[in-house]
Amino acid sequence: MRGGAARLQQGVAALQEHGSRNVAFYLFCAFLITYFGRLTRRIPLLGALHFDLVFGLVTLVAVLIGTQRRDRRSRQVTPRGDTWSRLDPIARQLWILFGYFIVTLPLVQWPGSVVHNLETWIKSVLFFVFVVTTVDTTRKLHVLLGIYAATQVWRVLEPLYMHVRWGYWGGYTSLGNWEFMNRLSGSPYDIINPNGIGFVVIMTLPLLHFLVKPDTTGRRILWAAIAIAMCYALVLSASRSGFLGLVFLCLFAIWRSKNRAAWLMAGVAGAIVAVALMTPLQLERYKSIFSHNAPGAQTAQDRYTGVIEDFKISLRRPFFGHGLGTSLEVNAHYRGVDLPSHDLYTETAEELGYIGLLLVLALIWSFLRACWDAQQVVSATPMADERLRFLHDVASSLVVVVAVDLFFSFASYGLSEPYWYLIGGLAVVTTRLAVKLASAVAPATVDPAAAQGVAQPRSRRLGSRRGGALGGRAAPRPSR
Repeated sequence: MRGGAARLQQGVAALQEHGSRNVAFYLFCAFLITYFGRLTRRIPLLGALHFDLVFGLVTLVAVLIGTQRRDRRSRQVTPRGDTWSRLDPIARQLWILFGYFIVTLPLVQWPGSVVHNLETWIKSVLFFVFVVTTVDTTRKLHVLLGIYAATQVWRVLEPLYMHVRWGYWGGYTSLGNWEFMNRLSGSPYDIINPNGIGFVVIMTLPLLHFLVKPDTTGRRILWAAIAIAMCYALVLSASRSGFLGLVFLCLFAIWRSKNRAAWLMAGVAGAIVAVALMTPLQLERYKSIFSHNAPGAQTAQDRYTGVIEDFKISLRRPFFGHGLGTSLEVNAHYRGVDLPSHDLYTETAEELGYIGLLLVLALIWSFLRACWDAQQVVSATPMADERLRFLHDVASSLVVVVAVDLFFSFASYGLSEPYWYLIGGLAVVTTRLAVKLASAVAPATVDPAAAQGVAQPRSRRLGSRRGGALGGRAAPRPSR
């Protein structure tokens, strides 16, 4: 038995992942840094030259050239009639959604706006395309995740540093009765508002936990320092939706943990310390979530009534909606509010109708299915390999990210934002790499359905989703 396990581990260690498209991959990594680092805002000349657009086009050209070089499995000629069936389920859902935009174009209220807004949606989908066409090894996936997480941490810590050093805030909000409260926003070079700070924090912490792997004293100190700083920035932002998202993230992580009691006690202790350190205005701000008497409660009530009004407006055209990207136009015309819906679900219902909303939810569900499939493939493989544990961790973290994003989306739009499509691309490559690596060494242990991206029964998936505070690692399988 031990000899069999040793042979399996040696087989995995000997397996070399042969990637391709290195130029396109490194261009994509550089594009992520320039895009999220807002290089064009820091250097006005680059902004005048539309550097992001040019860099994105160069990356796209490199990707298109790189797709001509295939690995051994993809060099086989695909029958023309079988192309659709061989598409990844997530890519298939994206094509269905794109086809829905085109087919319903004559049926929406403002087709001209759809044609104009389709460009923004396609730019966001390019993040999906870049990920799935350039990331073909676990090393590349690790590099990409590290760069993405680093850019998001920078977006939070830069304004926090400016606040501590120079008293920078960047935003404010009204508390009523001519009283105002300062709120931490993104840096002067960034485009995120205080709620955007909260969103970046809760979306980055799960990935950061996975990347830092706080299993040693040094890593625990590093993880705690960054997490505390980011949570402090969230408090300074006074983002109520971000605060609720952080609470949801903590509860979700505790529920997925094996040591729930210990983590729950740690969470309660952390909450007590955080409340004790808040200023009276910050406390009142968060009390306004559930108290109608707290200062700022009116703005919280406006958010709630706004969602109700958006829902009512979506019923004007319940089947096909008013058109992609027209939420702001709809609210300006029929609510007298020059703002898009601050709720992904009502935003989508207004723009795409409830048929489109179902398609978008099916797309997001396919992200989760891909992550669960990756976890199942790894858990079914009778070996302990660092790369497979890595892929299991990525899948676990992405499940947490998607769950938190679905919760936060009750207070944020996002249909044409790039982060959904970046997450979808990460889910695709994680599953693809897990199937490729596991089947190369132990092909009998890989479920053919999982290899095709088909979701498994829920009773079979749940066994592999729990571990550490954010999902844990795949346990080494006993030899047989």
